[in-house]
Amino acid sequence: MNTPTVTIAAPIRNRAWILPEYLQHIHDIDYPKERVELLFVVNDSNDSSFDIINKFKKENHREYKSIRIEVYNRNVPVDKRDLNIRNNFIYTHLSKLRNYIMSKTKTDYLMFIDTDILIQPDIINNLLKSDKDIISGLIWNGSIVCPEKPYLFPNIMRVNSKGYFEHIVTNQVKNAPSLPSPTIMEVDLTGAVILLSRKVYKSVKYGFHPQGEDAYFCKMAQDKGFELFCDLSVFSNHIMSPEYLREFLNETKNNTLSTHP
Repeated sequence: MNTPTVTIAAPIRNRAWILPEYLQHIHDIDYPKERVELLFVVNDSNDSSFDIINKFKKENHREYKSIRIEVYNRNVPVDKRDLNIRNNFIYTHLSKLRNYIMSKTKTDYLMFIDTDILIQPDIINNLLKSDKDIISGLIWNGSIVCPEKPYLFPNIMRVNSKGYFEHIVTNQVKNAPSLPSPTIMEVDLTGAVILLSRKVYKSVKYGFHPQGEDAYFCKMAQDKGFELFCDLSVFSNHIMSPEYLREFLNETKNNTLSTHP
């Protein structure tokens, strides 16, 4: 059986503070690079994001199936997690960018990995094992709003009795970083680090939804008969600020030193 081809993609805006780590984690993925395409869409950036990605491309393009960098500026306000800006600009903007990426992809699978997420090397192999058309890894989104319990805001949700999406919080979600084996859960909404089969990304679109563009995509996918899953054991770190990145890198360094006396 042929090894599936995979496109790893992301919209990128003003991510110079994390891009070196993000790209290194992608480069460390344990999957044949000749079967991997990287597609980055730089949009409305005014920092060195493009230069960082372009340098990575020049240094590594011979290893990959391809590395593509595209620029798609739409003059959209900066996302400062303000609800008004998100509803009026950001969710529609991100939908257009993700739809643009899907229109440019031709591989067997498309994997969106947001640029503030640091993944594990085995992520592609582990998600492919599930043999699902739509499956995500798990992240916690609560490091800013609830730093003591970030697991209260995972990237997986279910529709409640009132028709709204609400976060799924279980002991497995709380203990996700230490789960020893695949733990597949069906969900109604997920995103941020998600693997899509070709028949999904060629038939489902992103669009505006008051709970984010992922909510629109997931609802449309379900309407087309697709089921959505998350493997809770495939855990990635959501690095939501430069301060958190410094803490994460220090913790990683200390843990490495403690295991190498």
